Amino acid sequence: MKEVLNFINNNGIIASLITLLLSTLVQIIFRKSDRKYSEKIESEKEEKKEFEKKAELYIDNSIKDDGTIPHINLFMTDFNFKVLKNKDEVKFYYSKDVLNKRKYKHMTFCLKNVGNASINQLDICVTSQNKHMLCDIEMLDIIVNNNFINYSYCFDRKIMKGKSIIIDIAYLEDSKIYKVLSSELVLLFKDSFNNLYEQPFFIYQQNIYEPHKISNIYYRIHTTIDTAIECFKNSCMW
Repeated sequence: MKEVLNFINNNGIIASLITLLLSTLVQIIFRKSDRKYSEKIESEKEEKKEFEKKAELYIDNSIKDDGTIPHINLFMTDFNFKVLKNKDEVKFYYSKDVLNKRKYKHMTFCLKNVGNASINQLDICVTSQNKHMLCDIEMLDIIVNNNFINYSYCFDRKIMKGKSIIIDIAYLEDSKIYKVLSSELVLLFKDSFNNLYEQPFFIYQQNIYEPHKISNIYYRIHTTIDTAIECFKNSCMW
């Protein structure tokens, strides 16, 4: 090593070339770092602009129903299940009173779009797929009588800025649908900029958290039964 250093010191041209090479490498590294930092700042600015333009649902039960507000009528309950011996099918079982409408209790929420974008599609979904089901109340007979399961309801009409919807959730008083530490439902929506968002919906606390972006994979898990069925067949997947 000493001989190499002596050789470089005694050859000014080589020493100059090495110095130039090192200087160039340092500049390249710093420029690359500056570019990454600038790209990060620009990305954060774009995300902030996008977030400011988002839609957002807010509970406002003071709004008077003038007959023009769309109504969504849902049913929510807990259930039992049985995996058949061949593990190719799972059957779901509900309370004997689940179809007795005289025993229903109701929770009603008026949700207003207070954001800066329209909502093109809204999905209302349960968060505990191993414990709760949710469906359009008109589909309840079919689901119960066929031992099916359902986790979400899709409202495919546009909710414009400043407009509202009314959600009525029917349930049995002795059903275990409430959660203390986390939300019972999530509101998943696609806005007019084609972005997907989630808002945790605490029905027991009557509260909705602000939106945050979600992926298509996350959206599919909540709006289909496929992943849950596999988890029922193999309980360690929950």
